[in-house]
Amino acid sequence: MSVHVTAAIIVPSYNRPERLRGCLQALCALEGGPYDIIVVDDGSSEPLEAVCREFAGLVRCLRQENAGPAAARNAGAAVARADFLAFTDDDCRPEPAWVIKLMAHQEGRESRLVGGRVVNLLPHNPYASASQSLCDFLYDYFGADDGTMPFFTSNNIGCAKSRFIDFGGFDMTFPLAAAEDRDFGLRWRARGGELVYAQEAIVGHAHNLTLQAFLRQHTNYGRGARHLHKLMDSRGSRRPKLESLRFYLGLVAYPLGRPGRARLTQSALLVLSQAAMVAGYTRFRGN
Repeated sequence: MSVHVTAAIIVPSYNRPERLRGCLQALCALEGGPYDIIVVDDGSSEPLEAVCREFAGLVRCLRQENAGPAAARNAGAAVARADFLAFTDDDCRPEPAWVIKLMAHQEGRESRLVGGRVVNLLPHNPYASASQSLCDFLYDYFGADDGTMPFFTSNNIGCAKSRFIDFGGFDMTFPLAAAEDRDFGLRWRARGGELVYAQEAIVGHAHNLTLQAFLRQHTNYGRGARHLHKLMDSRGSRRPKLESLRFYLGLVAYPLGRPGRARLTQSALLVLSQAAMVAGYTRFRGN
């Protein structure tokens, strides 16, 4: 007799078995299941099937040739056994009520894309903290609470499978985890969809960055932004590609108005992040 699953949870992963193991431990402890937990191994050098087997049949593992996280998410969605899809990443640790809260805000409405709140699990890592400050600033600046947010980060979103499939999922021309979530949100809204923020749907993010990894991450964001802008041009989008000076000044000053230590360090790292983005954008401009 088949068991009706509440939702499908899709996790793309590439060459990070230990991080994936921690994520799956959190997913298998979620409230409100059973869930169809799907790991999409994006061509890891050592297949991730062995990690998935540790969870007593609670996790399915698909394997594909390396094609990037957008393609991996789409592959997982295509085989999902539930009407509601939830997406997270292998370095994330969702809280027990995560999926319940996403679904509560979606309210069974196919037009709703729901995004939850991401919190930094590594507060003593300055690069992880700076990346979290950037994310928090974007959600505040664009008005996530007011329903005006143009996108949600892809490590904490949920939507109806039928709408996702009809919509075409993530654009697989994005080869990196960079700007494919922005493109997804913009296309969702352009098709008449609604973006709803679920602050109570919390995912912890354990992204253990070094300076080199931080710079590479934001260089890739610049590369992704360039690709996004080319797509926007091809679609005839009139949305401005650059934000106002107020945006960038607000971004750099954002950590200074928040509690915690090393606020000046975070501000300096945000300046560095924008320089890396510009470098990535410029470097791949001709591609």
